[in-house]
Amino acid sequence: MRVPLPLVVALLAATVALPASATTGSTSNHRRQLDHGHGGLKEPVKIAPASQWLLSPTFKISDVPQTRTYNFTIDARLGAPDGFERPLFVVNGQIDGPLIEANQGDTISVKVQNNLNTGISIHGISQNGSTWADGPNGITQCPIPPFKSFTYTFTLTRFDQFGTYWWHAHRGAMYGDGITGPLIVHSLNDPLKRGQDYDVDQILFIRDHFHSMSTDIVDGLLSAAGTIIAPSPKSGLINSVGIFNCTAAPSDSTCTQRTEPLELVFAPQTRIRLRLINAGTHAQFKFSADEHVLKVIEADDTAVNALEVHRIPFFTAQRYSAILDLTNNKAGDSFFLRAQMNTQCFGASFADLDPDVKAIVRVAVPGTRPGTETPTSTDWSDAVNGACIDLDENSLVPLLAVDAPEEVGITNVFDAAFNFTQVTGTGRWTLNAVSFENFMYNPLLFQVRAGKTLDALDVTQFVIPELQTADLIVNNLLGADHPFHLHGSKFFIVARGNGTLSASNATSISYTTTNPLRRDTLTIPTGEFAVLRFIADIPGVHAFHCHIAWHQAAGLVGVVVVQPSAIETEFVPDGAFQICDPTNFEPGDSILTTDPGRRRGRRSVLELAGSDNNSLVERKRNMMGWTKKHGAGARVAKREA
Repeated sequence: MRVPLPLVVALLAATVALPASATTGSTSNHRRQLDHGHGGLKEPVKIAPASQWLLSPTFKISDVPQTRTYNFTIDARLGAPDGFERPLFVVNGQIDGPLIEANQGDTISVKVQNNLNTGISIHGISQNGSTWADGPNGITQCPIPPFKSFTYTFTLTRFDQFGTYWWHAHRGAMYGDGITGPLIVHSLNDPLKRGQDYDVDQILFIRDHFHSMSTDIVDGLLSAAGTIIAPSPKSGLINSVGIFNCTAAPSDSTCTQRTEPLELVFAPQTRIRLRLINAGTHAQFKFSADEHVLKVIEADDTAVNALEVHRIPFFTAQRYSAILDLTNNKAGDSFFLRAQMNTQCFGASFADLDPDVKAIVRVAVPGTRPGTETPTSTDWSDAVNGACIDLDENSLVPLLAVDAPEEVGITNVFDAAFNFTQVTGTGRWTLNAVSFENFMYNPLLFQVRAGKTLDALDVTQFVIPELQTADLIVNNLLGADHPFHLHGSKFFIVARGNGTLSASNATSISYTTTNPLRRDTLTIPTGEFAVLRFIADIPGVHAFHCHIAWHQAAGLVGVVVVQPSAIETEFVPDGAFQICDPTNFEPGDSILTTDPGRRRGRRSVLELAGSDNNSLVERKRNMMGWTKKHGAGARVAKREA
């Protein structure tokens, strides 16, 4: 996060450093999450098998739809992916996985048995007819209660719904504790084909890694004694492997020095498709291969004409595919892959961080033993640190040409900044001066489904009443460079510029409508604007947020409400209502509990009334606008008079 110096000075004058638990690596304050999952701490974290990251050539790519079923168990375990031991949140015993792999047209069903108190979100999937399965807590669902389960079911129906995706927890910043994994969707319609464009399909799951629990970091950021400047990571991981200098570890910690980075072995004369996924919470990485030019062929899930580069900058939640060509390599060769953090994007110090995260490529004939020597390869001379920007979208030309609509039916503006908000009374990241108040037990989707209008003090919203083309103008006014992500739809990047753009001045600029890049996550530097054009054809309450997890947890979230009248009649399974039942509230929580770790600035009406649990249940149903009817399980929307 890059923060202008005048703002830093002002903030430091008004705040103090984060609590020690958020900066030193202490894990004494794990709050409820570890309380629920503490039994698993006796077991170590499992490392994902290499087969998860190397896609099998025997996977059948087909246009015959099928249902693919996965069972996830979320728990807590001790692990040390970079040598430093800390509690981690795991799925089926591992961080960063399991892999979900499917074909376009398939239905995916993921049953999540939750031993903590969260859920998952599938990043980049449009959720046509299944927005209840999108995942963001407080927006489309309640957190899955401890020791209960919830099943996410969705069909990959979008005409271009194929490519590289990922899934992750979407409550607070919890995915930074390990609840993440890759999702790959194949299609006969994908212009990028194995055997034609590449020979080997390799996932590189890259993320920053912290030694404090995300809840501790978020609590520190949101406290009156905190600061908006998030701490820097301690290391970086590639496919769950990293290296931390244990001499910098606190004396009361357990740290085993690691020296060997991830190693990948490929045959000579092969072309490797590297699917890069930034599953981190904060860092922008610049990816490179020593002495090898990379060819970018995919941005998020959009296949593009090959672009030759030395380094690929990619921010949190972004994905790229690049071809690593070993045509000129022979058996015995070795060289480094580098995922180097652009430290100019950090606001806090990083004295104990090695920002140069490495993996080793070894070239060997299949069936023979690769070498073990340390590579002597040379990094490119191109600068690593610098502006926190994406690859130029004008250089990334989609292979499947789609022009952006010329006519726009509705336009709205989101201004991103840092403000002292009316509700919290403290500094928060905001859209249109509103910091998202996440009422975790009263999801926005359920409110709209009940015919309610969302509270403008709780969330900034762009309401699109009917099927039409929409422009979302995003002005990044102050504070940091933000990788913004839109749920529900890919967008066309039709305009960018310095300064700000108002809706009234939108007709004064020119737009790129001939086959512009389409993606779902875009970095907008501070002091610049971007115009995101999309077709509002999927009814739902779609989150729009910065994907720096610390900014998101501190309120930098809005929503795009598409066709609210259609939402009122959309199917929502009984299980989605059941996990919101007041009997599943955490002890001490109420309908007005906000997440993460905040409560509404005004006193709860339940507290004022001194309500018991029975009246709480009834008030909950009334406020959500749904009631039980015709026995357990049935739900009907209750419209306001």
